[in-house]
Amino acid sequence: MKIIAIIINGTHFPYQVVHHAIAKAKTENAEILAVFLKGEHEVSKGYIFPSDITSTDNSFIAGLPESQDENLITDNMQSAKAMVENEGILYRSVLKTNASVDDVVELIKTASLLLIDKNFDEKTLLADKKISLDGLMKSVKIPIDIIEDY
Repeated sequence: MKIIAIIINGTHFPYQVVHHAIAKAKTENAEILAVFLKGEHEVSKGYIFPSDITSTDNSFIAGLPESQDENLITDNMQSAKAMVENEGILYRSVLKTNASVDDVVELIKTASLLLIDKNFDEKTLLADKKISLDGLMKSVKIPIDIIEDY
């Protein structure tokens, strides 16, 4: 059976990529492999003024913002699974933290096609910044379709 791979980086969820993968999987009788990437730590929020400390202390419990973003990635994984399986398509997913391009290439090497969002490199929370669209295009040995917004 053919495998169509999709790669989703950080908290951004490119619905158009999942929809495109579903359409392709239906026509090619393929399964979908979703690779979710996340960085190890969230980007610094910048300098906090001393007058902001009390409000910050009340609203930011240690690890809370990052865990909320991690929950969003988990929700995205569940959404992708539901979207694909509701169409009767086989689905597998994996979440990798701080993966290298080589790690991703290894994960998708059995796929016959890679679908990826045109905006893959745009800044998003908890994104794995070591991986770029250009880096993937240079390293991946399978056909790649870059999907644009509808």
